[in-house]
Amino acid sequence: MAPAAWHPTLQRQLQRVGLDLAALAQAPGTAGLPALLERVSRAYTDAEQDRYLLERSQEVASREMGELHAQLAASQARLASLLSLSSDWVWEQDAALRFNYVSAHTTDVGDDLAALLSGKHALLDLEVQGEGGPAAFAALVAARSAFRNIVCGVREPGHARYYVRISGEPVFVDGEFRGYRGVGSDVTQVTLAEQRVQQLARYDVLTGVANRSMFVQQLEHALERARRAGASLSVFFIDLDRFKAVNDTLGHDAGDELLKTVAKRLTGLLRGADIVGRLGGDEFVVLLDGNPDVTTLTKIAGRALTELAEPLHLAGRPIQVSASVGISRFPDDAIDAATLLKCADTAMYLAKARGKNNFQFFTPQLADRAAAQLSLEGELRQAIQNHELRLHYQPKFDVCSGALLGMEALVRWQHPRRGLLAPGEFIALAEESGLIVPMGRWVLEAACRQMQEWQQAAMAPPRCSVNVSARQFSHPTLVDEVSHALKAAGLPASLLEIEVTESVLMADAERAQQSLKRLHALGVQIAIDDFGTGYSSLAYLKRFPAQTLKIDRSFVDGLPMDRDDAAITRAVISLAHSLDMRVVAEGVETESQLRFLAEAGCDEAQGFLLGRPLLPERMAELMTERMAGGAASRPAGPGPSMAASTAPSRNSP
Repeated sequence: MAPAAWHPTLQRQLQRVGLDLAALAQAPGTAGLPALLERVSRAYTDAEQDRYLLERSQEVASREMGELHAQLAASQARLASLLSLSSDWVWEQDAALRFNYVSAHTTDVGDDLAALLSGKHALLDLEVQGEGGPAAFAALVAARSAFRNIVCGVREPGHARYYVRISGEPVFVDGEFRGYRGVGSDVTQVTLAEQRVQQLARYDVLTGVANRSMFVQQLEHALERARRAGASLSVFFIDLDRFKAVNDTLGHDAGDELLKTVAKRLTGLLRGADIVGRLGGDEFVVLLDGNPDVTTLTKIAGRALTELAEPLHLAGRPIQVSASVGISRFPDDAIDAATLLKCADTAMYLAKARGKNNFQFFTPQLADRAAAQLSLEGELRQAIQNHELRLHYQPKFDVCSGALLGMEALVRWQHPRRGLLAPGEFIALAEESGLIVPMGRWVLEAACRQMQEWQQAAMAPPRCSVNVSARQFSHPTLVDEVSHALKAAGLPASLLEIEVTESVLMADAERAQQSLKRLHALGVQIAIDDFGTGYSSLAYLKRFPAQTLKIDRSFVDGLPMDRDDAAITRAVISLAHSLDMRVVAEGVETESQLRFLAEAGCDEAQGFLLGRPLLPERMAELMTERMAGGAASRPAGPGPSMAASTAPSRNSP
């Protein structure tokens, strides 16, 4: 290679030291120097090439690293954006299972999860939900296993409980456990909605106690435990005695408040393992677990009756209700849930039959009685359709002159096998079953037809009274039914009197006043029955468009010897006359009672002394006798088919 072709750097170095490369090449002893310099030149060339390649690779690497950093930043930005738009977040825990990182994320409930969970211990501070609960979750963590969709409750002081769903897997470094990392989401609203669905499926919406399904399920579980342990348990079946009257007269809102109060009072009586449930309507049940003996059950039932009978205010007025309680026991009475409930229900009906506001234990004899009552209810439904009901009429007389002034229509049941049944044998059943409403409608229509028949026979019948039950009086169609009965029979309204008990009127005085005004506008007379036995308000009494007050037989019974009964009777008579109302005393059975009433100024009287309830034909005979002979005498004997009749009863309460 010629010197001119050597590497420029080598040429510059030789020139700097003043060497003539051509002369140097001809100098003696330097024959190998050109070759050496040529190798040096090539070394310079190779080094320069390597440096170029290195600089070039560094340039390329720098550019690629910049691109990678840009891509990483963009990826991180995308991830952050997606996390902020997603309901999910990421988290990490240390080896002690404390949250040491939670991606900043605002939940639907408005709380920053990073602040809410930071530092919390996954096993100690979170309320693990679902099947297995904390124990199952702890087992997974102890095994350092991954977990999926674990729902946990989080509560902060002063805040509501929130719910999060987390999934995670363990983190190991060089075989050493360093904690967990995973993802999570806020599931508060979903969890609360699920809990609400479960609440609706298991608990009564109105009262909050167990519903029928939940109670039966708990009862079956309790029975299984009792069988294994050889233990006993009991069921209370509780039915309110006056709920229908409250609900019909004060309205459903008042009825709902009453049911909620009953549930609260029953729950307050519970022991640890006891359960209260509502089967529907005003029927409650209580499961008493833990080997209760008869003495314990008696004490609990007594406390329940006392607690439920405590007065309360509904619709702005004091109300007092009682309850009837039936008690059944496992294994004495039944060994399965359905039969145990049925036995308690049967015992409850016995409690009602024995005067209500009491409790009764189930006995085998009750099963036969319950079957008979159920059969009787079915027969009573057919009785209305099969025209088996009959009306008898009890006359009312002027206390002083003995003149026949009116009559009261009383229902009887001509049973195809048992003969004539008095109201005491079926009225309570009619009330419980709701049959009292169609029965009351039939009584009203039949009485109007009979009165019209007597008129057409030129007998000039006096006014006839028809008693209206609480459920019938509260029914919105009552006035229309009265109007229809009068028109269908062609009977003047002045010959019909509607009797309503004082307690029914005062249960919802405002509504009662409106109903009475509408009845009065038809031209019918109004009588307030059982006066003095309920909760009265004289302010309302003077506003009721009534023409008659009836003194209850409970006051007449003690006349004339009982000073309190005598004082109350005189006060009622005086009050009624001051309001321009007539007074009728019912249940008059002795001459001394009649004399006292005459001296006290009572206007009318009815009772066994004056006349028992009569068949229509006997009532017609009485009216004929009065038309022919005047009012000089009073009939005292019973009608031909009523010789064995008990004390007269009304067709409705």
